[in-house]
Amino acid sequence: MSSWEDELREHFPGYLLPASARRALSREAAERFLSRLGHRADLLDLLLAASALSPLADEVRAFARELPLIARELASRTEIQRVDARGSIRGRIDVPGTLRKRASGALDSVTSRVRERRFDLPENVLLVATAERLAGLLARLEQSGAISKGTKQSWAKGFTEDAEAIRHALNSTRLRRVTRAPVLAVHEQAARAARQPVYRRALRLHEAMKRMDTSDAAAIARLVAEGALAPMDAATRFELAVLIRLGRRIEDALRARGVAVELHRALIERGRAEVFNFAAGGAHLRVFYNQVCFDHLGPRDRGVLHYFGNDGRFRPDLTIELVRDAKRIRAVVIEVKLSDKRDYLERGYHEALLYRAEYDRDLTGWPKAILVVSSAAIHGAPRREDEVIAVDWASWVPDTVLDGLLDGFSAPLVAHGATPGG
Repeated sequence: MSSWEDELREHFPGYLLPASARRALSREAAERFLSRLGHRADLLDLLLAASALSPLADEVRAFARELPLIARELASRTEIQRVDARGSIRGRIDVPGTLRKRASGALDSVTSRVRERRFDLPENVLLVATAERLAGLLARLEQSGAISKGTKQSWAKGFTEDAEAIRHALNSTRLRRVTRAPVLAVHEQAARAARQPVYRRALRLHEAMKRMDTSDAAAIARLVAEGALAPMDAATRFELAVLIRLGRRIEDALRARGVAVELHRALIERGRAEVFNFAAGGAHLRVFYNQVCFDHLGPRDRGVLHYFGNDGRFRPDLTIELVRDAKRIRAVVIEVKLSDKRDYLERGYHEALLYRAEYDRDLTGWPKAILVVSSAAIHGAPRREDEVIAVDWASWVPDTVLDGLLDGFSAPLVAHGATPGG
């Protein structure tokens, strides 16, 4: 039996995606996929940022060091502006211009020429635009949890301090006098030709960040496949391993019975709440992840709303519902716990019991609630007389439990009166 980490690495995210999306995934679908796994809405942008900047981490740190230095000797140009004023003079008087103004009737007007130093050279525009975008990304990458803790201690270590150094240079040096404008080809060409190396470094970082703006479906699919696990904590990863194993076991069991089942992976579909929908004839077995599937409020939700004003719902990790002819036949809720501590796992079993009481109206058949744990802490096999059962990863999903989940969808794996086993 493989470890849950091995199984997750092998099947995530491919098993959760429709076949058409495994090699090509639109930006919108990728954002929906990641957000429905419980992540922040901008996770795709942060994954793109990590993908773009991780190969250039040393360049990032060098840029943060060099930016305040180049600001002290920032390249500039001098413009001479003609200024018309009444009663005061700035710069050097422009005698011909003054005479023309007075000849036109402005007898008290004085025209002068004023020298003004400007820093908005095209290479400086690119430098500042790169610095501003980079500072925002660095802080978000280290602070948002968009990269794993192990990653924080390696390539991204110190990015928050780098972001602060860049922002300080932008706000307290001559860089604040540089025009903020979109970067165009003329700015890139100027940076490429500039004498100081920091401009070419800024250009490399700019080009790397520009790749984040891709809408290429194949590139996004690769990024999600390679990077989407990184920001997840271990508990979330285990939940997904349990979800994927459940889907695979249901699919294999139905096909082994000769059921002509259609599997719809709906996680990226707009307006769909379920992850899997196994359809055959008029029956649908739907699997939900981290969703509230029941309209009515149970005693826990009613009490919390009444006494504390909290309208949040009590939400299982997984929910399975059997629907026939558009009518829910029954449902099962699943609580998932990653731990080898017995007292914590026992609390998980209490939660499963509470789910059983909360959603009593909809939980029919057997089992009604399941606790799935990562460790080998479960001593006994599931018993029919227990409406709430506990299963460890090594035996997930037991045939008797699978029989209960599929009862009413197709012929059972074993007779209902058989003694359940692992």
